[in-house]
Amino acid sequence: MGKKIEILGMSLDNDTVQEAMLQIESCWDKSTISTVETISMETLMKAHEDELLKSCIENLDLAIICDKEILKAAGVTSRQRLQETVGDEFFKEFMKYAVENGKTVYLLGETSEQVELLQEYLNEVYEELNVTGVYALSECIGDYDNVINEINIAEPDVVLSVVPTPQQEYFIKEHKEKLNAKIWYGIRERYFVKRGVSEMAGFAKKLIQKGMMHSMLLRYNKNEGEDSDE
Repeated sequence: MGKKIEILGMSLDNDTVQEAMLQIESCWDKSTISTVETISMETLMKAHEDELLKSCIENLDLAIICDKEILKAAGVTSRQRLQETVGDEFFKEFMKYAVENGKTVYLLGETSEQVELLQEYLNEVYEELNVTGVYALSECIGDYDNVINEINIAEPDVVLSVVPTPQQEYFIKEHKEKLNAKIWYGIRERYFVKRGVSEMAGFAKKLIQKGMMHSMLLRYNKNEGEDSDE
């Protein structure tokens, strides 16, 4: 455990699924909430231009890389790691663990549509999952005290979040100490996005992001080389 990769000036976890799940098992006995989040190319690109977001990501208890292009860009060639990443194996193992061990889950999204789609997906794929509540941040008037109270009243083991970056990371940074749950797990919408047109649009977006990531890496490596020559 504790293996890291460096990319675009950021340090990210590179544990196998088995190693990451061992870390998850240790979270249930902690007195404070542990933060887990899937990290995509889009997340990295946003963090590269946002120092606060970058700090939030590096301070996660566990970062789960969910794009194989990130691993490739960092020089990771392990077939196991690439296959685990492509297959979203950590997410599957985490959800399986939650169901088998009777962990309660609270669903959080930015919009009510997001939350409804996530709930529909979980009901279909993990029908025995114990969902204790749902909330959309867009429905919260004023500050976030109301949503925090709702989560704490439900006393979930896990907050499963599809709040987008960077809103999610800022929320965690500001309110982490107020939450009584054991784990905050930020996932991507791709787990429950509708098939068809939206799936093709997502594929096109991934191609664009891949090109942007390549350009950013070239610029970053060039700047690093110039700095070392001084």
